[in-house]
Amino acid sequence: MNSLLIAGGTLWNGNKFTRGEALLLAGGVIAAAGPEKDVRAAAPASCAELRLSGESVLPGVTDGHIHLTTWAKQRSLLDLSSARSQAEALAMVRAESEKLPPGRWVRGWGYNESRWPEGRSVTKDDLDGLGIPNPVLLQRVCTHLNVADSKALALSGLESADGVLPERDAIPALRAMERNVFSRSAVKKALKDALFELASHGVTCAHPCGADDYGMEEDLSLYGELRDEGSLPLRIFTYHDRHTYPVLPSGLGDGWVHYQGLKIYLDGSLGGRTAALSAPYSDDPWEEGCLNWADGDVLELLREARRRGVQTMLHAIGDRGLDQGLRCIGAVDGESGVPALRDRINHVMVCRPDQRRRLASLGLFCDIQPAFVPSDMNMAESRLGRERLSWAYGWRSLLDEGLVISASSDAPVESVNPWLSVRHLLDRAGNGGRDVFRPEERFSLEEALPLFTSNPWQAIGRGTFSGRLASGYAADVTVLDRDISGADGSVVGEASPLFVLAGGILSKGELDGVSRFSR
Repeated sequence: MNSLLIAGGTLWNGNKFTRGEALLLAGGVIAAAGPEKDVRAAAPASCAELRLSGESVLPGVTDGHIHLTTWAKQRSLLDLSSARSQAEALAMVRAESEKLPPGRWVRGWGYNESRWPEGRSVTKDDLDGLGIPNPVLLQRVCTHLNVADSKALALSGLESADGVLPERDAIPALRAMERNVFSRSAVKKALKDALFELASHGVTCAHPCGADDYGMEEDLSLYGELRDEGSLPLRIFTYHDRHTYPVLPSGLGDGWVHYQGLKIYLDGSLGGRTAALSAPYSDDPWEEGCLNWADGDVLELLREARRRGVQTMLHAIGDRGLDQGLRCIGAVDGESGVPALRDRINHVMVCRPDQRRRLASLGLFCDIQPAFVPSDMNMAESRLGRERLSWAYGWRSLLDEGLVISASSDAPVESVNPWLSVRHLLDRAGNGGRDVFRPEERFSLEEALPLFTSNPWQAIGRGTFSGRLASGYAADVTVLDRDISGADGSVVGEASPLFVLAGGILSKGELDGVSRFSR
């Protein structure tokens, strides 16, 4: 790439916003950063220049937990997230069927029955009652629960009285649907489009999490092909829910496409009542969720990861699931010592004070989803009850324990727009801003931004590679359309990038003399 001078902006230095400073990008890195006069003196005469008028300049954003290929595929399928009732969702399924040939599966995703007046999930009988010729498989917003009609069950070799398929029970149906709907070339095209959509929001790195046991695989070779074609606008660090053969150590890659580690799904989701709680659900006294693995299984997965030099990320939503993770990590630490690259705990949604202290004493990285606050705030109290609500979504309390926290979308569960996620950390509001959920857990803007910039790089052991606007760091840069310094959540949530560069290459915006990724 040709060199680029960025001047006149309001730069985020990792702690605060500053004015009068500039950046020089060259050779894929930040070649100089500091007072504009000094940086300009270091720039070659032929350097391209981006002259700003106070707009904020930040490191490129990292999405620290996303089911990227699944989100890419679902963008071309039936989105049920806007359905305001079960009847409306079923009408959307019928309308989708009318667009498809009879043998083509209707794959719907993103429905959320907790917002419906009917107050219950779709069942096989509801879908069969539509009388359409297509097999139907719908997925709840949490991705931990699917519902199939009789045709889909028969084609999958499954039996279910109500068609509800929790957790890994849905695998045969998911496999049959995938074979019917997606070719490899179709997945690659969908992935490429999704990557550029993600990049348009200022994202320059993502940690895709594969889940073969949930029908949500990640294929490193697809990212590699896009990289070779000049069409990969993000740095990729993948996690997978089974060990690789041959053995791959964490971080293996070329600066763009990397294998990062093992994802262990300890429990399910709060909305689907499959998250493992230490006491029954308040709205279902016969249900307390479930652990996906016995302790012995988790211990062996962790031991094998340590033998391989592989980082682990543990999905834990319920406090009983988190107890299992803390217990097993502590036991393996006692056997083999603390690994060079610490484990990550994903979600940390129901976390007691004693568990926060244990997370800190073990030095674990935490990854959270700020968008869960407005999405779950009306459902959480009914699931947990008032007493346990004081443990829920308490992410400022994690920060106060000294934990390193990264933030993510968990797409397709939530929006990939990171500026909305920043807003949710600042506001913790729902219902159009009328209600605030646990306001004592709000972040300031200065506290929130590291969760999207520098902290995710610490979490994968590369804290000196990217995530800061400093000399020697990767030229991963986002230029917003406004100055967000001192802004409230509503202003930040409306921000949009004007220019996005990864490795000094543009994924959004046009600048003379600066190369772009191939679309």
